[in-house]
Amino acid sequence: MKKFIYSFSFIFLIVSNVLYAQEKPDTILLKQLIIEDIKTTPFVKVSLQKTEIENSPIIDIGDFLRSIPNVSGIKKGGIAIDPVIRGFKFSQVGVQMDNGIRIEGGCPNRMDPVASHIEIEDIEGITLIKGPYMLRFGPAFGGKVNLLTFTPKPSEKFEIHGVLNTGFESNWNGHKEHLTLYGGGKKLYFALMGGYKNYGNYEDGNGNMISSSFTKYNYAAKVGFAINEKQSLMATFYADQGRNVKYPALPMDEFSDDTRIISLDYNYNDISPVISKLIIKVYQSDVDHHMDNSTRPNFATMQAYAQADAMNTGGRAEFTLDLKNNGLLYAGTDFENIYKNGERIMTMKMIMNGVPMTSTKKTNLWKDAVINNGGLFAEWHKKFKSFELVSALRGDFNMADSEDTLVISKFGVDYFKETSSQYINISGSLAISRELKKGLSIAFAIGRGVRSPNMNERYIKFLTVGYEKYDFLGNPLLKPEVNYQADLTLNYNSKKLGNAYINFFASYIDQFITGKLIPAVVAMPKTQGAIGVKQYVNTDYAIFRGFEMGYNSGTQHKLGFDAIAAITKATAAQTNKYIVTNNQVTGETLLENDPLPEIPPFESTLSLYYQLLDGKLIPKISSRLVADQRFTSEAYYENYTPGFALLNFSITYKPTKMVTFSGGVNNIFDRAYYEHLNRNITGSTNELYEPGRVLYVNLVVKI
Repeated sequence: MKKFIYSFSFIFLIVSNVLYAQEKPDTILLKQLIIEDIKTTPFVKVSLQKTEIENSPIIDIGDFLRSIPNVSGIKKGGIAIDPVIRGFKFSQVGVQMDNGIRIEGGCPNRMDPVASHIEIEDIEGITLIKGPYMLRFGPAFGGKVNLLTFTPKPSEKFEIHGVLNTGFESNWNGHKEHLTLYGGGKKLYFALMGGYKNYGNYEDGNGNMISSSFTKYNYAAKVGFAINEKQSLMATFYADQGRNVKYPALPMDEFSDDTRIISLDYNYNDISPVISKLIIKVYQSDVDHHMDNSTRPNFATMQAYAQADAMNTGGRAEFTLDLKNNGLLYAGTDFENIYKNGERIMTMKMIMNGVPMTSTKKTNLWKDAVINNGGLFAEWHKKFKSFELVSALRGDFNMADSEDTLVISKFGVDYFKETSSQYINISGSLAISRELKKGLSIAFAIGRGVRSPNMNERYIKFLTVGYEKYDFLGNPLLKPEVNYQADLTLNYNSKKLGNAYINFFASYIDQFITGKLIPAVVAMPKTQGAIGVKQYVNTDYAIFRGFEMGYNSGTQHKLGFDAIAAITKATAAQTNKYIVTNNQVTGETLLENDPLPEIPPFESTLSLYYQLLDGKLIPKISSRLVADQRFTSEAYYENYTPGFALLNFSITYKPTKMVTFSGGVNNIFDRAYYEHLNRNITGSTNELYEPGRVLYVNLVVKI
């Protein structure tokens, strides 16, 4: 086996340093991924643990998620990367905190996706399920990400502990500090958390400075109370602030972002021989988001300012029923209320006949817009003689309304009008796994996930929120998207040989939501540089398909390695391509089976490590290969992206149980590269490059 490891590793590393297509190319080190045994999870489930997170130089959850096979991210600045799972993005991916807390970002351009409101240092673990299979925690479509923050637990006697995490990264000249204090006794237990980050601009591999600086700080408190041996309460307050966060790929930067989350959890265990558990959660998350262009060159002639309030209020209740020989049943209900209100103010400065003049225009982004979603769900687990089954069923009532006064009617057609909508959505899944022989399992899962349109798709007004240079207009009468998906997974687990899996998946998206150009006589763009107005509409269908494979040798050998590879392809049945001449639309043509935009290319990663001093000292080298992306959208004028190869090195040293040092070099050869999903620099065709060589050190102290 060692001979095979040495040979494979040598070839892979040599290829990594020879085959790269960009001019000169930091990446994420491959974390050890725990692929759950499909005998208990007959669909792809990935779990990341605290130790993998705290020894990493990654400063952003979205960036960290990119280490998972077939998970990428849309990047617009130094942080707040928007995760993309198997090509599914935005509200097609459900990201939540602590088993049910949902957050609505304030920015219509998603400079603050859900994960950006939670700091990675507060994360105890991350669970990611791909596909529309996990229906207990709200509607599921393309995937579900559950971010679990640190939670205190009762102890036999009163005690207090602490965790200090500090780190520094070169290139950005960035530093971070985070402290957690936790403790308590049998009845009352608590955790206090707080952190600070200050990072500057970074240099890419070509030596160019990228505007990416930011300051963030957060603080949180959790207090638990054991009512008795069976019942407990947990109250949580979480606050996260961002200041002067730069987004070179967006028309404005984040001046400030203030997020506040409160929640209350009630647990009742062993209620009866049948009802083994009752969980009740209520929460409210509030985001106050301010954006402007005060640091941009065009601020002297055009001042842009936008403010958005976003609030998400909800809760869930779930019973766990132990049906003995008939399996385990989870059943319950949940509710979510999303409120959003925002305004954009544009002030033009002009000189007419030698006299300075200003013109100010205010536009509602949303006007007291509301989406309510109430659901009922059930999930049944049953083990039979030769196989295991997991089935789920969910029903949702979705209602949306807005106080918009805008009316756009032309030629007897209402393009935009204050209109409420109601939908009843039915989702379901069935997954079966079977052990073929010792260590070898096969699983097959099918699911139907329904996603109601989000706030932008329903109510946004004249803003370039998409991939293209068009203003977008919401459509209050959009229908929900429906994902019919199938997954086939083979999984092999061996204490001696390691763990391996391969997965194939395919999705058929009915009522696929996209943008369609509306005539200039109906609506003209209001954003500088926009070439027209597109409105969200339902089209025929789209198809996603791909595969993922991975191997890890486990920790039983001193020498070990992990390897992954993944690809997704996606096409739309029919797409309108608009012919643009001199920044104006002059015609259109219909394309069939055109690739969808922002789908990542094929990539693979290998990590090789060796355990020294009984595992206290672990050096690790990681190589990542990303192929060219030539499967690009003609309709969206999507550019081809060249491939690249990267090499990283890290070392972790744990001299005692209380102290861990880690450090390393990302992008050893200082390559200049960019990911396919990185947006272009605003006002240009220049790509947003990733950081060049980065040296980092981390220290974790636990007492």
